[in-house]
Amino acid sequence: MDRRLSEKSDNGISPAIATLLIIALTLILCAILAACLMHYSYTSLVPSSSNPPEILAIESVKHYNNNGQLTYASNVTLRNIGTEPLWNSNYSAEVYIDDTKQFVIINTLKADEFIPTHHYGIKNLFGSGPTGYEWEPGNTGVLDLEDGTIQPGFTLRIDIIRKEDGEVISRSIYQVE
Repeated sequence: MDRRLSEKSDNGISPAIATLLIIALTLILCAILAACLMHYSYTSLVPSSSNPPEILAIESVKHYNNNGQLTYASNVTLRNIGTEPLWNSNYSAEVYIDDTKQFVIINTLKADEFIPTHHYGIKNLFGSGPTGYEWEPGNTGVLDLEDGTIQPGFTLRIDIIRKEDGEVISRSIYQVE
């Protein structure tokens, strides 16, 4: 018997099916990758805490100087109402008046480190909280802002920011009287 040799192979390879399988596999992998990236980009754009807790709370705003004269002294007293101490060197603060960020530079909450830093809009930082390494629960501290910064009727907001990641860990809002 003669063996017939043909130009076509009988080994069952189908280029069309292989191409369709490769395209299907590629589309599935692209869909999985897109789903992962959309989740990642969504979580990185949305703050982890849109309404941070109040750890350092505004207790009062003093408008009078030490002589009893009305100077709108803008002395803001903060109290740690949290349950854990804050490591003062690891945090900075931002000041907002009526939801407008003020040009007040507070790069540290530690009084000893605050003195030699470049600060603007604030004269001093003192009290039992900022003195030392940790701001213990119950302790208070005073942000002595420039006179006239805060007036009655303003809504004052102070955000405490963790330096390592820029996250707001405490937000206190106070209606100034």
